[in-house]
Amino acid sequence: LQPKSMQVFLKLCLGLVLLVAQYAPGIAVPSSDCPRQCGTVEIPYPFGIGANCSLSVGFNISCKVQDGVSRPFKGDFEVLDISLTHGTLRVLNYITAYCYNASTTSMKFFGRYDGYVGRPSSLYRLSDVQNKFTVIGCNALAFISDYNGTGYQGLGVATCRNLSDLADGSCSGMGCSQTAIPKRMYYYDTTFLKGVNTSEIWEFNPCSYAVLMEAATFRFNTTYINTNKFNDTYNGRVPMILDWAVRDVKSCDVAKQNNMGTYACLSSNSDCVDSTNDQGYTCNCTNGYEGNPYLQDGCKDVNECSHGPCPSDCYCHNIVGEYRCSCRLGKKYVKESNTCNPNTGLIIGVIMGLFGVMVIIMIIVFWGQRIIQTEKLNKVKQEYFRQHGGLILFDRMK
Repeated sequence: LQPKSMQVFLKLCLGLVLLVAQYAPGIAVPSSDCPRQCGTVEIPYPFGIGANCSLSVGFNISCKVQDGVSRPFKGDFEVLDISLTHGTLRVLNYITAYCYNASTTSMKFFGRYDGYVGRPSSLYRLSDVQNKFTVIGCNALAFISDYNGTGYQGLGVATCRNLSDLADGSCSGMGCSQTAIPKRMYYYDTTFLKGVNTSEIWEFNPCSYAVLMEAATFRFNTTYINTNKFNDTYNGRVPMILDWAVRDVKSCDVAKQNNMGTYACLSSNSDCVDSTNDQGYTCNCTNGYEGNPYLQDGCKDVNECSHGPCPSDCYCHNIVGEYRCSCRLGKKYVKESNTCNPNTGLIIGVIMGLFGVMVIIMIIVFWGQRIIQTEKLNKVKQEYFRQHGGLILFDRMK
């Protein structure tokens, strides 16, 4: 090639490379060497441990060894579980305690005031659906507020006269209270009103507790009032739920345009789901598929038949993305009740068919007999004609 032609050729190649780069996925596939387990906790992508193992820095998880056991952490919070389907991170949150010290005859705070510290750009929000601000005590008044206390401020009050006022499982104000929080909270701190304390009732209630925690797994026990059982169960921590999402865009409508080349739902069998707690989105496998929607080919067809979804007197057929039930001859599958019922249409059709066949047979038999009788009568006439000289008379008439 001539020098000028070579330059044109190189420019075309460079332009092609840039064009491909523009429309190529902007999300790198994590290496197969990336660890996907820390202790007993699975760490699914987009989360990851180590460099280039997660979707972004916000999804990084640290795997630390404590007391000889590997435990995953997100910042200061130990991770108990990561759910891709629900877009949640279950962590251990720190309890704040306000206790009376009989030796010094004074009140003292334990735990941490700044319960959870996040930023507006963070991937995580405190779950308003699964968490409740929980206060325990017989003379406790605690506050919860978001960043700088300039927005949401909540109040939790728990009171009782003595242990006989309390009941296991009840958390409606007597010894225990639970308060809802609003959406879009990425930060909270908590504190007690100092004037409301246990200095006068320390003999049966030495400490008050306040913490934002998962409501579904909590059941109040009266021993939480006169012992340290509540604080000691998880070593001063309790489960809390964080809602996570890909938050670099406002919604799925924007994300699917993929203008930045960072659309996270890489599987062809995945759906984008708008976050219900602030802007952003998560990804789920479409119906009939399961796996990891954040990976190419991560959502695999589910063999629903392996779970026995059809009635026992029915056949299950697994097809791509779904399944189909079919019943034995004479029965029809009813999806609403998931049963095989008698196929009345088929039965009526068979009966009508048999009736039609019988009618046709009767008609054939009737006409067959009539033809036979007619032939017999003709033979009798011919024989009578012959016996009585009919042939001679017929010849003379010619």
